[in-house]
Amino acid sequence: MEQLTEKQYEFAQATDVGCVRELNEDSIFASQGLWVVADGMGGHACGEVASALAIDVITSQSEQSEELEDSIQAAHKAILNAGQSDTAKTGMGTTVVAVSTSNDRYKVAWVGDSRVYLWDERLSKLNQITEDHSLMVRLINAGLISEKDAMTHPQRHMITQCLGSTEISEVKVDSFESHWDGGQQLLLCSDGLSDEVSDDMIAKIMRSNASLADKTNHLIELAKKAGGRDNISVIIIESPLKKPLNFIQKIKELLGR
Repeated sequence: MEQLTEKQYEFAQATDVGCVRELNEDSIFASQGLWVVADGMGGHACGEVASALAIDVITSQSEQSEELEDSIQAAHKAILNAGQSDTAKTGMGTTVVAVSTSNDRYKVAWVGDSRVYLWDERLSKLNQITEDHSLMVRLINAGLISEKDAMTHPQRHMITQCLGSTEISEVKVDSFESHWDGGQQLLLCSDGLSDEVSDDMIAKIMRSNASLADKTNHLIELAKKAGGRDNISVIIIESPLKKPLNFIQKIKELLGR
């Protein structure tokens, strides 16, 4: 496995208000070593304030070398405190998904239904790394509803936890850790993308030879063409490891061409 030393990551990010909402309640952050998507809760007070506060706390905590899960927990408490000190902000909330990197490894941590997908070029396969904290996932896992039925269920947008929820003093932060392989990309997104664009269509865009920026913009445009009923945020991060050579490239390398 190739080891990394102060490797620079290639990434692209974009966020869009969509076609229906007047205000973009999503907040995103993208830098070397840390990427975050926070989706302020639609219908909650000051969703854009909650998502921005989550970003501020997570980035600040990360600068102090705090674990990603602890940073997200701190963001939850900060949002709760802000709501308690200002009644106009009571009830505000946000989902969050974050990726941090260290050498040849990456960690994903999340609360809510914002997602991270892993695209593997060698396998030409897209996998959802995160599992939504949602009522539908609970029902599917319990065998009470099918994935097909969940797509049209009237409560399909109901999440089971978010940062700022006044019902819980601590959120359950799920996480996943793995190592980079060549030819991989991580896709972070709010549900404004995943609710409008199928996994098959996302995979088709990721499979293309377009630049990361073009892929990001294309995904957002697809979500808008499908209705754009929510704010849309997308970040794509490319593995810092060299892409594996195909057979012809290996032959050329052996021949010194």
